[in-house]
Amino acid sequence: MTTPNKVNKALKVKREPGENGTSLTDEELVTMSVRELNQHLRGLSKEEILQLKQRRRTLKNRGYAASCRVKRVTQKEELEKQKAQLQQEVDKLANENASMRIELDALRSKYEALQTFARTVARSPTVGVGVRAGGGGGGMASSVIGPLIPGKMATATSVITIVKSKTDARS
Repeated sequence: MTTPNKVNKALKVKREPGENGTSLTDEELVTMSVRELNQHLRGLSKEEILQLKQRRRTLKNRGYAASCRVKRVTQKEELEKQKAQLQQEVDKLANENASMRIELDALRSKYEALQTFARTVARSPTVGVGVRAGGGGGGMASSVIGPLIPGKMATATSVITIVKSKTDARS
């Protein structure tokens, strides 16, 4: 940030006749090592040495401040990207949660319907006669609720037992 009145404030380093180099630019002042700086400062007055060292410190601080600004901007951009990714993940999980709630409600409805059916069956008298699959007309008879399962006999007590055990487990 230079103004029209202030053009390159590099201090001119006075040299004894015979020494090479007459001045240091700001860039040279910042980039040279301390050992090189001390060699350039030999033969200068204490006031000039203090001015050059202060100028060097000011220029270095400007550089550090600029790099901090760049770092802060970069870090902010990274955090914004991370925020966007996390927001997408939150939205995805919210959608997944909503669909699972819908599925859970459907399963609850089915469970309640089965429970109601089981209560109805438990109160009603014998509905029909079941015969073991593969048997002829003279098979073993029993109360049957629902479809016949090949090789097995379905009874009302088995449905009630299953429903009752699930209900007891929830309580």
